[in-house]
Amino acid sequence: MTGPAPVDAPPHRRKRWLAAIAVLTVLVGGVSIVALSRTRAAAARAQAVQRTIRATLEEQGAALLRGDEAGWLRAADPSLVPQLRRLYANLHGFEVSAWLPRTAPPTGGGQSWSAEVQVRVCFARTACRRTADSYVPHDEVITARTRWRLAGGRAVLTGFDQVGPAGAVPWKQDALRFVGGTRTVVAAPHDGTQPAAWLPAAENAARAADRFATAAHRPGRYLIYLADPDDWDAAIGGDHEAAGFVDRTSEQTAFAVMDASGAPDERLLAHELGHIATLLGTLGGHDTWAIEGMAEYIAYGGVPVAAYPRLADARRHVARTAWTGRLDLPWSAEAADRSGLYAMAYLAVRCLGATYGDRKLAAFFTLLVHEGRTPDLAAPVFGVPWDRVQDACEPKIRAWLA
Repeated sequence: MTGPAPVDAPPHRRKRWLAAIAVLTVLVGGVSIVALSRTRAAAARAQAVQRTIRATLEEQGAALLRGDEAGWLRAADPSLVPQLRRLYANLHGFEVSAWLPRTAPPTGGGQSWSAEVQVRVCFARTACRRTADSYVPHDEVITARTRWRLAGGRAVLTGFDQVGPAGAVPWKQDALRFVGGTRTVVAAPHDGTQPAAWLPAAENAARAADRFATAAHRPGRYLIYLADPDDWDAAIGGDHEAAGFVDRTSEQTAFAVMDASGAPDERLLAHELGHIATLLGTLGGHDTWAIEGMAEYIAYGGVPVAAYPRLADARRHVARTAWTGRLDLPWSAEAADRSGLYAMAYLAVRCLGATYGDRKLAAFFTLLVHEGRTPDLAAPVFGVPWDRVQDACEPKIRAWLA
């Protein structure tokens, strides 16, 4: 069945509908344009605020680096002065040498804004810069949620809440005391061990370590932190045999962290500062035998082998493993193996120094640890293949252990 034929709307009704649609289109388009304009204006405002905050942080850093405490505090609300003055003192105590801030896009409006800030700092006269692929761990970065009041093109810091781990050296928030020598800076909690009591041993240890520091990566001064019992337990965890370690915060900066509950130990300090001297410029390698052996050699190279305190551990290791003369022994994290491996690493490096001289030993270490070569590829600095090096050292080490 066929329905009725369609009837067109009268022309005047079509015109009214077309006019309504046109008006609606204009209105919607106008609203969209207004919304887009407002979005763009808000984004432009946030970018301007971010530039102002960043400029303030740059000015603050410039004051920090030139030693201008008043300039450092100028942009801070009075309520923040004690906290920022404490941070300023700690940064200068460790000889701050770089202040490299980053800011996340801020949020807020009007005069009140918030932004997360990250600042990379470097120490001990180290010239460092941020690069796209640089490794910057938490210990070398100040991360804070900040609040700002903006007026007249200026930013005033009204909130500075640090977040993230404090690290093994709690310099970001705690008050520290410092004493400086020719080659070392020794720091301790304000209510902890007297740093001056450790300074003579630290200076002697630094002189021993300096013998193996490369010209390109020689520390400005060695940084030593004396950890109180709470700091030490937090940093070391369950490794109760350790008495010191190096906190590698980057390729350019490192702290020697020492258990301050005992008396100053010059040999232990020389071991840890030896790590700093030989590893700056790299984040270390997998050749633990060479890394630990070199640090032990720096600490004990000036005493007779018979006086080395781990000699009995080396004897037990040789007997237990039926040692075949290999110098580059694989490392083990097991506590039962550790002391013997330290001893064998020391004897290996001591033999290399005694047989070929410290200059060639240092060159071998650089190729091995800094450049990642295998012993076979690094051995030509000695003038003979690696198997000949091991053949020469095996009888010397066995004689030392006899």
